[in-house]
Amino acid sequence: MLKNRLIPIIAFKNDRVVQSFNFERFLPIGNVKTAIEFFVNWDVDEIIIIDIDATRNKRQPRTDIIEFASKECFVPLTYGGGINSIDHVKQILRVGCDKICINSITLEQNDFIKKSSFLFGKQCITVSIDVKKIGDEYYVFTSNGKINTNKNVADWAKIVEEQGAGEILIKSIDHDGSRKGYDLDLLRLVSSSVSVPVIASSGVGTVKHLADGILKGGCQAVSASNIFHHTEHSTIAAKSYLSKQGIPIRLDSDVKYNNFDFDETFRPI
Repeated sequence: MLKNRLIPIIAFKNDRVVQSFNFERFLPIGNVKTAIEFFVNWDVDEIIIIDIDATRNKRQPRTDIIEFASKECFVPLTYGGGINSIDHVKQILRVGCDKICINSITLEQNDFIKKSSFLFGKQCITVSIDVKKIGDEYYVFTSNGKINTNKNVADWAKIVEEQGAGEILIKSIDHDGSRKGYDLDLLRLVSSSVSVPVIASSGVGTVKHLADGILKGGCQAVSASNIFHHTEHSTIAAKSYLSKQGIPIRLDSDVKYNNFDFDETFRPI
C-alpha cells in the first residue's frame, strides 16, 4: 500500500523564512538554512522550498540554497521560484533537487510542462496552483494571488495532468495563514478530477487538519508551512497523530508519541 506523505513547505522571501497570510502579509520567522536543518532531522517525507518573490523580481533560482539543502537532505527535495526556462530545470536538478515546483510559467508558456515532463520525467514535475473562491466557483490566480486567470481550477488541474504534471500542489489564497483548516471542498474537487497525487496546502492550524486533508479531502499528501516552525518535534507529532487515525504513513524516527494527544500547537499533552 502506498503511504501518505507529510511535507513541510519552506517559503522564503529575501533569505528569510516567512509566515504568509492570504498571500498579502508576510511575517519573518527564521533563516532558510536553519529551517532546512530542522526538518531533515525530524522524519519528514519530502521538503518543498519556494522563493515566493523570485518570479515577481525576475530572480534566478537560488542554487546556493539548493546545494546546501541537497547536502543536508536525505529525503526528496523540491524547489520552486523563478523557474522560467528548461535550463533552469536542468540547473536545479543538476545541483541536487529531485523535483521542480512550477506555477506562473505553466500559465505563460503552454508547452512548458510537456517539454519538462518529456525531458526529465513526470515524476520530477510538481505543478502548484493558487486558488481563490469567487461566489460558488474556484478560480486559478497568478502573480502571487493578484490576477484572476478566469480558469476553473478543476479544468486547469485536468489540463496540467494531461500535459505531464506528476503531482499537483493546491494552495488556497483564502485559507492561507488562517489556521482554520484546509479548504476541503476545494481539495475534494481537485482530487476527484485528476488521477495524479494531490498535495493539500494552506490553512493548517491543528494536527486534525492534516488528517482531514487525507480522509476528507482525498489527498495523497498533506503539507504545511507556518505551523511546523513553532514547535519542536512538530512533524513527528503530526505523523504520530496521523498514524493513530489509521492513515498509512512512514514513521521511522525513534521519537514517537503513540500514547499522547496533541494541543492546537502540535504539542503532546
